[in-house]
This record gives sequence, structure tokens and C-alpha cells, in this order.
Amino acid sequence: MPRAVSAFVRKPMNPALAHPHRFTREDRLRQKVAIQRTLKQGRKKVFPELVIYALRNELPHPRLGLAVSRKVGNAVVRNRIKRRLREAFRQQPVRTRGRDVLVVARPGARQLSMRTMGVYLQQTLERT
Repeated sequence: MPRAVSAFVRKPMNPALAHPHRFTREDRLRQKVAIQRTLKQGRKKVFPELVIYALRNELPHPRLGLAVSRKVGNAVVRNRIKRRLREAFRQQPVRTRGRDVLVVARPGARQLSMRTMGVYLQQTLERT
């Protein structure tokens, strides 16, 4: 029996338009050189659960890098922390300036709420 052919043909959609709040490659801190520069030259703010490095860049938008080791927890816990950090970063009001932000999670990060993560990020970003 032949399959029915749909008269409606879907065109592929630009993922950035389908999900305007997602983090694209341009929003992520990915290059080893940029990560090392942020670690060495960036402003460091230490909290009991997180260490945040921030450095201005020449881009019109900020970039976020995350480091969550296995010491923090299993894959489910690490992914939850990364999702919360990305969302807290996305909600920052000072995202218009270009910065490289690198967040290193410590084992205590599993108890942090997204609101507390946002406060930590805001305190760090206001000073850079």
C-alpha cells in the first residue's frame, strides 16, 4: 500500500530563529587560547561553590565557558549545574558588552539555586 504524500513540504528552519535563547557556538567560549587568556588575564572572583573569571573581549556579545568536573557529581548533576549556569548567564542584564566569562564549578555547586548563581555572576560582571 503506497504512503500518502503530504502536500505541505517543510523547509528547514534556522535553529537560532526557532530557539532565540539558545547558546550558539558564537556564544560559547570554546578556543583553548581564549580560555587560557581568560584564566590568566581575567578578573577572578572566588565563591565557596564557584570560581568565576571575567575578561572583556572585542566582540559585541559575551561568551560563556563552563568547567564542571566529575568531582561535582555524576552526569545528571553536572548537566543540571550547566543548564542552571547557562540560564543564569542568559538572564544577566549586562549581557550587551563583550566579555569572556569562565565558570569553574566546585563540589558545593550542586546545592546552589539558579538565583544564587545569577547573583554570583552579576557580582562578577559588574566589576569587569
